[in-house]
Amino acid sequence: MNLARSSHLDALCGEYLLGSLRGAARRRFTRALREEPLVALRYQYWQRLFSPRFAASIAIQPDAALWKRLSRELDLDRYRIPWMQRLGLWRTWAGVATAALLAVLTFQMLPLETETRFVEIAQMRGEDRNMVITASLSEDRKELSLRAARPVVAGPSQSYELWLLPESGEAPLSLAVLGQLDARFALPPALVPRLLAGAKFAVSVEPNGGSPTGAPTGPVILAGVIRI
Repeated sequence: MNLARSSHLDALCGEYLLGSLRGAARRRFTRALREEPLVALRYQYWQRLFSPRFAASIAIQPDAALWKRLSRELDLDRYRIPWMQRLGLWRTWAGVATAALLAVLTFQMLPLETETRFVEIAQMRGEDRNMVITASLSEDRKELSLRAARPVVAGPSQSYELWLLPESGEAPLSLAVLGQLDARFALPPALVPRLLAGAKFAVSVEPNGGSPTGAPTGPVILAGVIRI
């Protein structure tokens, strides 16, 4: 399914941002962010909309007169809790807060998972010398991270495809199909042993979804030698 054409794309972006998109649906959307440029662009729009800076720019503080009128028209005084009941609520909340504090302290005492560390192994460049993509390999050699010096996003009907060019001169091997060149993804296990010093990374522009032939069909815009 092409999520870029889905009428639910905006709803999926919102759920992904809020963390309510779970399981297989979240994995499918994460894959679409890498492989479908239109999905990535729409998600970036919602990311900007949800940013604290944007929220602060549209925030409005109602004046006191408006609050008083709303309280009078909605008869909010009837919802006020007598002070004896409020005391009981405060005791309940104190118990909840104590339990939460104990939970936090217990969590902090548990051993934390070690954050995955990445080591730079290549820099890819093209005719535009300002377009630099840094490739880093995780210490367990299972993941590759690409970091762009500036945003590089594929067109609506295009994808970027990352290739491994073995030093032996064999045919290029596809590593990933991406919507933007700022990504982190799992490497095909069979190709991990081929990441050797002297081999090269290359990025070509392909139709949406990647090369239809299994080999580069569009222009190669970036390339760089692996140095491990």
